[in-house]
Amino acid sequence: MSRSTFIAARNSRHRTAALALYRALLRTASRIPLAENAPKHPLAQIVRKRFSKNTGYTSYRLIYAAMGAGYKFLDLLTKAQIPNSPEHSQVLNHLQSVRNTAAVSRTKPHPKQHKRAPPPEPLLINVAKENEPPKYTSNILPRPKESLKGPRKVPSVSATAEGQPFVRLKKPQPHTLSRMIGRKDRIFSNRIENIMDLDERVTSEAALEDEWDRMMDDLLAKEGVEGAKRKKQASYSWDAANKAKMETFGWSVQLSRLWWEWKVEKTWEDWIARGDALQELVEQERCLAEREEGQSSAATGRDHRTPRRNPLDPDDSPPNVGISTVQTLPLMDISRDIVLLSDSEKVQDREAHDPFLSPSWTALVKAQESRMLKWTGGRAERRE
Repeated sequence: MSRSTFIAARNSRHRTAALALYRALLRTASRIPLAENAPKHPLAQIVRKRFSKNTGYTSYRLIYAAMGAGYKFLDLLTKAQIPNSPEHSQVLNHLQSVRNTAAVSRTKPHPKQHKRAPPPEPLLINVAKENEPPKYTSNILPRPKESLKGPRKVPSVSATAEGQPFVRLKKPQPHTLSRMIGRKDRIFSNRIENIMDLDERVTSEAALEDEWDRMMDDLLAKEGVEGAKRKKQASYSWDAANKAKMETFGWSVQLSRLWWEWKVEKTWEDWIARGDALQELVEQERCLAEREEGQSSAATGRDHRTPRRNPLDPDDSPPNVGISTVQTLPLMDISRDIVLLSDSEKVQDREAHDPFLSPSWTALVKAQESRMLKWTGGRAERRE
């Protein structure tokens, strides 16, 4: 059996001995006559400080040394109660040295306390209005030439395997940026895994639970129990009279799946807007770099390449590619296709802090009702 760690505060015998020594030292130290009339006895303050410093000891060696030193000082303070004794002079000399050290410390200028720097301004700022797709701009890029110490280095736009866009401004990549990218990727991956878990595991378990409930309802109906059959409802509603469909496990699973799909589309829409903004800012940086390179080459008389055309200019012809007409983010379009709330309703909605009571979620559930019932196999409609 392994030996347990010694915790002094949990040992009753040690606690009793330590408290007795502490009280004896305080009582003895306060009786030593001193020249000054201080409101608090300085020796008592020293005793309290030393005891509070040693409260965290768990080592037998340190505890034994501290207790032994305490008993030795108890003898010293007892003898120091006699004026003009060697012990009394020793105590006075110690107090004088403490005061001298404190006076010297006060004369030295203390280092200035560095104020915590405010957080830097974010690279991208969302300027979209409420109930509109995100739109980002930046107050940092493109950088003015005066803020650069050397030739302009064009940043590069990159993306993770999950599709999260980010920009590299310098090398090596800052550790905080790497942590932020990894954290957002993990959040996005977890949401995708939640959808897969609902499809592969939870849906089948919910179907078995609903089948069990149906069998129990049939048995109760055969026995003539009143109220055993749930009434069939025609449409989904948040009202109390139309909650029959929400009583099935399959419906709850589909609501969970819809929630995670909505969260994934929100993230994907935000990443698309960020990627477009970053690409536009990098192109502006590249145009400035080519322009500055051309000016420096002309000033030195060297040949320079003709700056390439800015692809963001309005007179550029669009690429000759097909454009898909399929709705890419249907859930986000449905959630935004609602009447905006009034100011009083906005305040009440913020106080509630319940996203499942928001008008966007209500409209989304109503629009996806037929699809979710199809996924559940129409079990909510077949229950008799």
